[in-house]
Amino acid sequence: MNSCDLAAIVDAERRLLPQQALAVPSMLSYEERALLHWAAREGCGAAGQVIDAGCFLGGSTLSLATGLSRSAKDPEDAHRVHSFDLFVVGGERERVYFESDFPFEVGADIRPLFEANVAPVRSLVEVHHGDVLNTTWPGEPVATLFIDIAKSWSTNDHVVRQFLPALVPGSVVIQQDLVHWGHPWCALTMESLMDHVEYLGHVSYSSAVYRVRHAIAVDDLPTNLLDRLSAAEALRLVDRCAERVGEPFAGHLRLLGATALMCFGDYAGARARVSEVRDAYDDDVVPYISEGFALAQIIDEAERKSSAGDRLDAHGRPRDDER
Repeated sequence: MNSCDLAAIVDAERRLLPQQALAVPSMLSYEERALLHWAAREGCGAAGQVIDAGCFLGGSTLSLATGLSRSAKDPEDAHRVHSFDLFVVGGERERVYFESDFPFEVGADIRPLFEANVAPVRSLVEVHHGDVLNTTWPGEPVATLFIDIAKSWSTNDHVVRQFLPALVPGSVVIQQDLVHWGHPWCALTMESLMDHVEYLGHVSYSSAVYRVRHAIAVDDLPTNLLDRLSAAEALRLVDRCAERVGEPFAGHLRLLGATALMCFGDYAGARARVSEVRDAYDDDVVPYISEGFALAQIIDEAERKSSAGDRLDAHGRPRDDER
């Protein structure tokens, strides 16, 4: 059972969130921005740094830093929002977030836009510009961990190793890609940690929220999951996460089961799961779930590549080329 009414918290927090935090172009919903504001402002009572892992144009950064500025924490504790990003355009699909006069191209530098957007709270932000895989967290306690940068198995492993041991009881973990069909490592990681964390709920569109109950020892970190789990074990964890999330958004997690099975090489099982989900859910029940039905083609292509001897990640790419 959840220990808080997350929907009520987010609804109330919307009234505290400044308009500028809603105006920044972002892939985050307004509810997710309000959630971040709450997590940094009040959260579940833990004291420590705020990790903004994947900030794009600064929507998450502005929400977190504004929340932190309004917290009751002692300013002498020097808490900051630590923002991690490559600060480059990642793909053509991101074009919609930029003004027409921006010289858009994949790989274009977006750091100046980020700096302009977070200028009102810049004194509270420490920027870590570059590949997160090359960073090391010094071990300072973390009160809020927002993860929107774990887009592959290898990046997820690095984030887990660097930040999870720094969490303390009462820390809040927000996994932005969890209630979605495309990122199995997020659900597998958090379900593997249920002895240490408590699920508080999720907000539209895909951020799941957890409270840390017990510190996480290095030996308990759920890394190398592709090697440690079988396909059946992975599917069991994903389906358990779906039950935890509840209907109707469990549909995204049930579809995630197909992605997980594909990653573990069970292509027939993956195709069967896509068919099951397509029969049970549509966009009227779960918004945007139909986008995931294209998994059928991705699974076929992944199986073809696998037959050719490639080791693949969740996107049908060679596993050694995940970055």
